[in-house]
Amino acid sequence: MEPDRWVMAAVEAIGPRASSVQAVDPSVIVDAPPTRAIGAFVFVVLFGGLLLWRSDGFVDRAVDTSMERPAVSTAYGVMAHVCVLFFGVYFFSQVTRLSANGLVVAGAGAAVAVAVVGLAGLGLTVVGARLTELVGERRPWYGLLVGAVLGAAAWLLPAVAAGLVVWVLLVSIGIGGPTREWIHASRTPATETDA
Repeated sequence: MEPDRWVMAAVEAIGPRASSVQAVDPSVIVDAPPTRAIGAFVFVVLFGGLLLWRSDGFVDRAVDTSMERPAVSTAYGVMAHVCVLFFGVYFFSQVTRLSANGLVVAGAGAAVAVAVVGLAGLGLTVVGARLTELVGERRPWYGLLVGAVLGAAAWLLPAVAAGLVVWVLLVSIGIGGPTREWIHASRTPATETDA
């Protein structure tokens, strides 16, 4: 199925009101690997930098928890992606169904995109910070740049699907530790012994 048909199929699946929104030809972006890579780099630096500026301690803890068990972290990170994708698509479809206003629909799409890019900023910053730690001491701000370069390099792969898989795996490694901690936060020693 061609990318244009994907967009039209998604618009039709969302509902009849969404068809009033003009479809953007995704091949304009998809066929331009340098544009995707530059966009990925910029967004990861912006969102990861904002995260480091606001809560660098959280990023340090995320590095520790994600790198404690990288394979488990990757699995939890993939689960986090699936949840964000599910709830993002559900939220977007509900907004599209309830509102014919193109501005509201665009705002809903932007909110979903911010959530996805926010996760990417965290995940790639964590991976980059860990890589700086392997060659010396942990430097989260340098790690942010390393992670952004890794994320951009993923989108330079010739196949979009390959770039997406590499991107999701890299981000999953970084977000898996905090996701695992969050999921198991309600478990206390007393509840674990009862189980």
